[in-house]
Amino acid sequence: MSKIKKLFILALVSGMFSLTACGTGDSSDSTPTESTAESTTSTESAAETTTSTATETQEVTTTQFTYTTQEWKEPEEYGKVIALTFDDGPNTTTTNEVLDVLKEFDVKGTFFVIGNNINADTVPVMQRAVSQGCEIGSHSMTHDYMNSMTEEEITADTEQVNQLIKDAIGTEPKFFRPPYIATSGRMYRLINMMFIAGFGCDDWDPNVDVETRVAKTLEQCCDGAIILLHDAQGNSQTVEALRQIIPELQKQGYEFVTVSELFHAKGIQYLPGVKITFSKVPQ
Repeated sequence: MSKIKKLFILALVSGMFSLTACGTGDSSDSTPTESTAESTTSTESAAETTTSTATETQEVTTTQFTYTTQEWKEPEEYGKVIALTFDDGPNTTTTNEVLDVLKEFDVKGTFFVIGNNINADTVPVMQRAVSQGCEIGSHSMTHDYMNSMTEEEITADTEQVNQLIKDAIGTEPKFFRPPYIATSGRMYRLINMMFIAGFGCDDWDPNVDVETRVAKTLEQCCDGAIILLHDAQGNSQTVEALRQIIPELQKQGYEFVTVSELFHAKGIQYLPGVKITFSKVPQ
């Protein structure tokens, strides 16, 4: 049986997975709430690999701006890789401060944006992120608990935010982070993107100081991990924490990649609709 076929069978049998495997970490946006009406949750510790084709460098022109895509190495050429991700933007203050830090250290990240925050002032921030080699994902239109929404509400929310993202950067998102990491079988069926969670440090809470954010993030890091942080307006403590997190992980030999490149580096085919929520992408 092929590995990719096995992945689909496991997902169908168990209903949905939360794929986490970095030890002591949590994979939360806040307090996660799971739907009990439509599916059960299990944890899977192995992912399926397949060959992925490297992306060629090319200039892309959208209705708004022009940027250059990044060339990826072959999967076997990567060492330890990790993905920094940021929720709850975009905004013109903290998101730009995060981008300043990423540029300073020459690393990429993935920004999971809320549709209600996309406007004439923040579209240029999204375009700046893409121009720096970062990726834009969806964090829903309204940041409501989508596991309690009707089919019509889920569809409307998803279509609205995806269109806003496409209008801003020229392409729809490939990855979706559920608000509060609350999922349901209905969401997996209707949202045609791969679901992403991540290892968080509760940095949405202003009472969590910089030192705690740094320590908790570093202790959860492992090859293939997705780190969950927040670029909500005013979250300056996470900006400060990044200045310690990034150089320490670079010293440990990690390469920072977008979520798309993380899947490529691990040889995992893009599989929208598969019932798995990823916090780590294993080899």
